[in-house]
Amino acid sequence: MLNLSIFTDFCGLWWAWWILPFLLGLLLGWAIWAKWRRMYDDLMGQHNSLKATLKKTEDDLAACLKKRASLESEISMLNGQLRERDAKILQLQADLEACRSAKASAPKVAVTPPPAPKVENVASSIAATPTPPPAAPKAASNKYAKLKEDNMQIIEGIGPKMESVLHENGITSWNVLAGKSHADLKGILDKYGDKYRIIDPNEWPAQAALADKQDWDELIAYQKSDGSDSKAEKVMIKLGIIKAWKENDLKAVEGIGPKIEGLLNNGGITTWRGLAGTSVGKLKEILAAAGDRYKLADPTTWPKQAELAADGKWDELEEYQDFLQGGKNPG
Repeated sequence: MLNLSIFTDFCGLWWAWWILPFLLGLLLGWAIWAKWRRMYDDLMGQHNSLKATLKKTEDDLAACLKKRASLESEISMLNGQLRERDAKILQLQADLEACRSAKASAPKVAVTPPPAPKVENVASSIAATPTPPPAAPKAASNKYAKLKEDNMQIIEGIGPKMESVLHENGITSWNVLAGKSHADLKGILDKYGDKYRIIDPNEWPAQAALADKQDWDELIAYQKSDGSDSKAEKVMIKLGIIKAWKENDLKAVEGIGPKIEGLLNNGGITTWRGLAGTSVGKLKEILAAAGDRYKLADPTTWPKQAELAADGKWDELEEYQDFLQGGKNPG
């Protein structure tokens, strides 16, 4: 009876013998899957790292190629300069030899000094000595004296390297540049490689002509005609020839300081052109509304000064301000 009970219990648990291998297989499969998952994640991490390294390498290669092209252009330009200097050296050597030959073949001439005049006494000697003419008065100082005629960098489109190229090709003054044609200038640029072939020198002679005539206001206006800043104006500011006023800085008008500028800004006047178009009566109203302390300010000349500033006529503005006294008409 006991043995039959044990057999019955054993038969009742037959399913345990089937599920146990299934569970073991499931556990083993999960372990294998987790291992391969880790390997996959590691490989994907390595893949992404290599991909980033490849991208950086490609960027570095592109930068190197760009730098190489720039250096090749520089080498081409330097080779052109070297050829020009070699040609100049040969020419100078030939001129030197010609001078030596001419000096050696020239006949020697003895020069006899004239006899000294006989002078009776010191007084007659002094009387016989001609009085030198009075020294010519020194010319008035020119504020543009710092701006030399070989300074090509006042021309829009010409920087230090381009200026060096022009000088090496005989263009050493504004007058010479003004006489060059577009074809002449393109022929010079083409000698220095692709980097310079894309430059358009079409407007250089016109700008140089204005500089040669020293028509600085017209040159500045010409360069600003397309809405950009003036290269000549920047060079003059750097050399200390003209004052460095920011665009539409109302303090460029003599008689306007920071506080009055603030009053005008609050009144809607924020530009030189706006001030130029404002009536003197309106300006007086703004000053009167600010209190008694501004009653002494006289805005009569402000619109005219602002108009000169807006038009870039700095020479005329400076002359006009020199004529004024504290921003007011004298007398």
